[in-house]
Amino acid sequence: MIDEQKTLENPKETNQMKSVYDFFLKTLIVTIAITASIGFLMPDIPEFPRIPETEKNKLILLSFVQNPYVLWRLSQREEIKGNLENAATYIEAAIGLMEMNGASEKNLEKYQNRLEKLKNK
Repeated sequence: MIDEQKTLENPKETNQMKSVYDFFLKTLIVTIAITASIGFLMPDIPEFPRIPETEKNKLILLSFVQNPYVLWRLSQREEIKGNLENAATYIEAAIGLMEMNGASEKNLEKYQNRLEKLKNK
């Protein structure tokens, strides 16, 4: 009885609630339909194709790193693994990045000393 009375008092409010409910219901149905369509149309991909680990690809991926300290740490990890060539590559990239950004000779010296140490091993 109370609901009927509210409806009679303010029918505009009830219509707005129904419109919002209808909108969300239709949106849900459309979303499910699109998701199902994409799922049926897409081929089954068991796993994304891997990028071959060539020297060129490693250098391209390395160029995205913009932090010399991260490159320093990567160099340390490679040295621990015994891969001195990769360790030197990381330090060379760090030095290039620092030079490009105008680092002082004092800051560069630490990285250059590490590079010499790696090359002499």
